[in-house]
Amino acid sequence: MMLEALGAIGPLFAVLAIGGIASLMPKIRAAESSLTAFVLYFALPAFLFDAVATAPVSEGVPWSFALIAFGVTALVSTLTWTAGRFAGRRTRPLAAPLALAASYGNVGYLGVPIALSILGPEAGLAAAVGQLIHNLMFMLGYPAVRAHSSGGSKDSPVSRQMWIAVKKALLTNPITVSVAAGIVVALVDVPLPSPVSDTLGLFGQTAVPLAMFAVGLTLPAAVKGLRDGSVPGFPLILGTIIKMVLLPILTVVIVALLAPSLGSLWSGTLVLMAAMPTSATAYVLSQQEDADPRIVSSMIAVSSIVGVATIPLALSWFVL
Repeated sequence: MMLEALGAIGPLFAVLAIGGIASLMPKIRAAESSLTAFVLYFALPAFLFDAVATAPVSEGVPWSFALIAFGVTALVSTLTWTAGRFAGRRTRPLAAPLALAASYGNVGYLGVPIALSILGPEAGLAAAVGQLIHNLMFMLGYPAVRAHSSGGSKDSPVSRQMWIAVKKALLTNPITVSVAAGIVVALVDVPLPSPVSDTLGLFGQTAVPLAMFAVGLTLPAAVKGLRDGSVPGFPLILGTIIKMVLLPILTVVIVALLAPSLGSLWSGTLVLMAAMPTSATAYVLSQQEDADPRIVSSMIAVSSIVGVATIPLALSWFVL
């Protein structure tokens, strides 16, 4: 089981490592924002659309799956924020971005392909819905919480900031739109013309390697922050333990207690979602909402490295 898990995720982390090495080349490092934009607006939406459009959507999504995906993540985020507020002078200002980084996993870039590799194409719907829940939860919730805590400003009141968050998360977010479109196509059950499906397939095939490569490009900057002491060690260690150990274990416990009859495909996807390292999107949100997003970028780097060991363990113990 462990070898099977390593075989599934090994190539993905190899691409991430290659991205880290490639970041030493100035021309490649300068392309990071362009690569990330391509993945966000073209490759990943095509990938998720195809996964959902071919999934058995008519069978529905178990309510327990949606409730656990949202509830456990929200609980861990709240507990992390509380711990950060009481953990000391250096950690207190980082409580909000730390809570974001410790609960928002890399479901889209990493979780979806692993779910499809380990659980089969039938997991496409569960993985896409899980990604959608996390995106809506954080892309709506985090700006809303930060706007409420700051009280807004004269030029940008809370109501306006909330509307901007809703628009970004629901109306103009390519991930949300692609999953919704995939659900519609699956329900209508009308095959797309071959030129359309083939074009989407070409874009979708680039999503995983480019996403992992782009995340790898951010690693050296995060490591630099650790080396020069600009990122405090205690909150980084605390957040990594919560994200990579506590969140998956708590998810397993909640599934066993509250949804023991949930099928292995749906429960396995929940565990995979929880076991993912910090999402690159968390850094984008933190850049927009926080004064100092470096704790998030460092969490992405450290949790991605730790994930090489913890994800196979989670797969072999709780999924396979």
